[in-house]
Order: sequence, then C-alpha cells, then structure tokens
Amino acid sequence: MISRSMIAGLVAAALWSVSLVAVPAWSDEPPAVPRGYSIPVVDLNEDVARQTIVDREDGQYLGHPTTVLLEDGKTMITVYPKGHGRGAIVMKRSTDGGRTWSERLPVPQSWSTSLEVPTIHRVVDPQGKKRLIVWSGLYPARLAVSEDDGATWSELKPVGDWGGIVVMGSVVELKDGPGRYLALFHMAGSLGPRHRSSRARRRSICASRGRSVRPTGRRSRSSSERIAA
Repeated sequence: MISRSMIAGLVAAALWSVSLVAVPAWSDEPPAVPRGYSIPVVDLNEDVARQTIVDREDGQYLGHPTTVLLEDGKTMITVYPKGHGRGAIVMKRSTDGGRTWSERLPVPQSWSTSLEVPTIHRVVDPQGKKRLIVWSGLYPARLAVSEDDGATWSELKPVGDWGGIVVMGSVVELKDGPGRYLALFHMAGSLGPRHRSSRARRRSICASRGRSVRPTGRRSRSSSERIAA
C-alpha cells in the first residue's frame, strides 16, 4: 500500500529531476557584463599581439614592476625587484612606449641591497628642474635621484627615521603650487625603533627635490601625515 508520505516523496523527486533538466548546460562563453558606460572593454589575455615579455630568468621570480613615462610619450623606465617583494633592483628602458625593452641597465651598488618593492616617479621642482626618483622601502626608507632622465643615478640614501611598504607607491602633483606632491604608501611590520609593528596608511606632502624627509604629527593610530621637503 502506498502511503501519502511515499507519494509526496515521489512527487518531490520528480520535481527535482525536472529542475535538473531545466538548468542549461555550462557554456564556454563568458556571461554578459552589465554595461552602464561606453568605455570599451579589452581582454588582453588572448591578445598576444599586445603582450611583451620585459624580462625572464630561469628559476627567478620577477614581478612588481613600476614604470614612469617621460614627456616625449615614448620613453619609459621600469624598476622591479629581483625576487618576490624584495631583492636587488633591476632597471630597464623602452624608447617605443613599451613595445621593446633594453637589457638590464647598470645601477648603483646600493640598489642590490633593496629590501622592498621599488617605486619610480617623475618630479619637477618650482624652478622647472626635472628629476626622476626611486624609493626603496622597509626601514629605513631610502631614495635615489637622477637628474638626467635615468642615465645616471645616485646611491640609495636614508631619508629619515621611518620606513614602509612600497614607499611612495602613489604620487600625484598638488594644485597649491609647483613642485608640491601628495604621496601615499602603506606602513606595516618593523619600521624602526620609534614605530610599533602595526598597519597604517601614511600621507606625505613632498617638495619635488625629494632629498630629505622630516616627520610631522600623527593623525591617528591607523593613519599619519608626513612632510617631505
């Protein structure tokens, strides 16, 4: 004898099988992306014509590049560590907007002692003097300067009793006068005897010479402000 519970179970099973059949098979086509804008989307994954191998070394991790594009719109300089997140700084140059790259270029000896991901920026002082600067983080933060568009560089030199992660990872020019820049970076880990091991955001107002840095008051436990002169 078939009970009501058995009938309910059979009906539920039938509905489950129907629902399984109703689900469309998996497709290799990506789902449509909702578009509320007119900016075209370019997928570079399969567009090998747009891909350029900048550097390669068997058994060696190479990554974390930062680049700067000079005023001619074609010359680019990139710096990156020989290792994951730290290691000797490698520098290369492109004269065609990144389509082709030079071999690894000679750099000062101190660049081999970098402990963090380097960053490179163009800065211009109030008198119009152009410089390139390279930062190396952890403690103490160090700075190298070029006054000939990267042909020659100074050694990495400490700029103060502080440090950080990917120091000056972002630099933007301010509107309150020429030669003034806002720089942002991340603080974490052991940054020297005067800083506890913690995570924080740091904001710096930098004069474009970038030759010295002096700290100012902190804003809070999680963020602080520094002036670079």
